[in-house]
Amino acid sequence: MTLRSLGIGLLLAFGVGAAVPFLSLYVQGSNAGAYFTSQIAHLLLFLLLLVVNAGIGSIRRSWILQRGELVVIFIMTSLANSVPGLISYWVPLVSSPFYYASPENNWGELILPYIPTWLVPHDLEAIRAFFEGNEGQASAIPWEVWLTPLLSWLPLIVALHVATLCLMVVVRRHWVENERLVYPVMQLPLAMVQDDERGSLIKPFFRNGIMWIGFSVPVLTGTIIGLHAYFPFLPTIDLTIPFPLFSSRLSFATLGFFFLIQREVTFGLWLFTLLNNLQETIYRAIGWGIEQEPAISVWSYGLPSLVHQGMGAMIVLVLGGLWVGREHIGNVFRKALSGAPDSDDSDEILSYRSAVLGLIGSVGVLAGWLWVLGIPLVGIATLLFFMFVVYVALTRVVAEGGVAVIYAPLVAPDAAVSAIGTSFFGVGLVGLAFTRVFANDLLNFAMPHVANSLKLSGQIEGGRRYLFWGMLLALLVGLGGALWMLMHLAYTYGAINLRPPHFIWLPNYVYDYTATQMSSPSPPNWLGWFHTGIGGGVMGLLMLARRYWVWWPLHPIGFPISSTFHWMAFNAFLAWLIKGPILYYGGVHLYRQVRPFFLGMILGHFAIFGIFWIIDSFTGMVGNGLFL
Repeated sequence: MTLRSLGIGLLLAFGVGAAVPFLSLYVQGSNAGAYFTSQIAHLLLFLLLLVVNAGIGSIRRSWILQRGELVVIFIMTSLANSVPGLISYWVPLVSSPFYYASPENNWGELILPYIPTWLVPHDLEAIRAFFEGNEGQASAIPWEVWLTPLLSWLPLIVALHVATLCLMVVVRRHWVENERLVYPVMQLPLAMVQDDERGSLIKPFFRNGIMWIGFSVPVLTGTIIGLHAYFPFLPTIDLTIPFPLFSSRLSFATLGFFFLIQREVTFGLWLFTLLNNLQETIYRAIGWGIEQEPAISVWSYGLPSLVHQGMGAMIVLVLGGLWVGREHIGNVFRKALSGAPDSDDSDEILSYRSAVLGLIGSVGVLAGWLWVLGIPLVGIATLLFFMFVVYVALTRVVAEGGVAVIYAPLVAPDAAVSAIGTSFFGVGLVGLAFTRVFANDLLNFAMPHVANSLKLSGQIEGGRRYLFWGMLLALLVGLGGALWMLMHLAYTYGAINLRPPHFIWLPNYVYDYTATQMSSPSPPNWLGWFHTGIGGGVMGLLMLARRYWVWWPLHPIGFPISSTFHWMAFNAFLAWLIKGPILYYGGVHLYRQVRPFFLGMILGHFAIFGIFWIIDSFTGMVGNGLFL
């Protein structure tokens, strides 16, 4: 890693962090920061290769960014692309309790007395200015009001991301070298940076005509849809698919990712979604497991019985994965504790000793912070268990299944309350509400991006130890950029005039929901435990069948997310359908020939987003979302 790549990476990381809130909250166009596609990072790599390198290379060839430098910059911008979602939860939740409190919602009695003074800002005038703005005129941000909450949350945020980096270092070799996961989201940047023997300034990927044909499909489609928003008399294209088996939407990038994975994986993805829909129909018909329970919020998708079933499957996916990788993990701990020479960690971004100690220490900081917040110790252990299960399970789904647009069936705070009951937490439910900043349905978090980045780090020659610090700095700098932009927008235009779900619905729902839980305590949800056990048992059998029966056709990765995958299932079905004849009639040779088409389709999907982000930013158009 060169100083040049680090400097460029940090500069772009700040820009990416700032761009996401601007595009998501102000422009409100196509998705800029949600999900695990790293769309802005892909666009920046595209521009660095075709514009920057081509331009400076025509002046002096030695000035161009080398492959390892491009990879470092992509990794840093990808990580920065992942963190604004955390800010979009943190700011609304810490700023709103005093602003929205009223005699009608009873927060003054149930919520406010149990919020630690260091956790949120207390200057009512500064909070009012945040929500109501300055009539579109830029005004100074009162950082002194936010300083105490920022410094109070900083240890948690740093510990969370250090734990993420360390945990992914521990499992990287097993996932990449032993299990040989595909990492579909990384196939496009890998293809873009590859050289050939010609050594041309234009990489071979961009000299492939088939790639540009694929590129043109989403670009032309997005152009038609985007222009329709400006000129309603022009026709548009509806990408909603009224498929009889499952309603869905066509997503060019998602279709491209699914084409890159094994057909057995895509088969499992759409089939388990179909079976989940059938199961839900039967449950509704007989009235089984459909009653809404107090522990389940709007962020747990599907019937209570099915979201618990999904959580059980995720638990077994994670624990089963640890069992399969027990030899490697044992080697990691032996290397960390005794320096065992038979375990080589020279190609990791951290030594195994640093990774293990960093993981233990950062989890300890997380637990200590939550205890100071007022959550009981058993509640802390339960929450952290479910949080890391969700993190690791979704990371595995992204790395193995290419499901870059996904969320958990049951979020960690809901799972914790369902498992041990609201009555166990007591007033700690107020502290638990604030954990939704980092343990809720964020739609994007760092761990999948870290896992993808460590896969990509294999393209960096020489030692990689400094990459850890580059990655951590990119995460923190991206957070800083996102926070600055969000504050600027809020104190200028008023947070309530930005995207309403973030600053009106979100805080009101979270604290109303918490107040209801505190007013009506509930015991552990034993029926939820039952369905969790069912999901875990089925997942265990599916994993055993895949491991010991070569002929077994169902890949289990689709089962844990079957209740949340329905809107993307058609893309998995279509990729499975297209890839079958290609492999049957043309084999691997034909697959390799058409693969650039689907990579181009992914790139075109992101490129048309970028084009309309720029157009909409200059014209003032709001809400011009093209497609998912």
